[in-house]
Amino acid sequence: MHETRATDAARWSGIPENALHTQLAGLPMIPGIAETTQWCWSSGLVPIVSSLTWTPIGAHLAERFGFHSYAGRCLDARNGRFTGRAGRPQTPADQVEFVRRRADDLGVAPHGCAAVGACPTDGPLFGSVGLAIAFNAPSAVSALATTSVEGDDLRAVIPELQRLTATRV
Repeated sequence: MHETRATDAARWSGIPENALHTQLAGLPMIPGIAETTQWCWSSGLVPIVSSLTWTPIGAHLAERFGFHSYAGRCLDARNGRFTGRAGRPQTPADQVEFVRRRADDLGVAPHGCAAVGACPTDGPLFGSVGLAIAFNAPSAVSALATTSVEGDDLRAVIPELQRLTATRV
């Protein structure tokens, strides 16, 4: 059964915010996230997490792997504990707006940005950037992207990201 945003948020009611970070730190992640993020920084790209997941998850990923910033759906907290209430839902259109604002803040046109994703909701995001990389994505998502990459390590996207850095020279 697919959980609704409210049901998922309610599961967090009363849980300390730092417990989420502890739990996330123990979860296995695809290899190569930190290395790919570092490659972006050293290549003049600014890595950012934009997701439809909860903002605290984006914050954790940003801190853990060195992303510049993040966006996501709000999960309300008070006095260091999650309330079990969700803020306004984050939509694919919100992701696009976040990319536009962040690109503007950084002085880059959206067509000078890249997005890496695998979810059907990434379609609008893919359409708003110059380089859309479907990573381990279903064929319907890959069809929306500029290119598609398969692999067991996120570093597999680096050759595609190099295309973006080549246009900045």
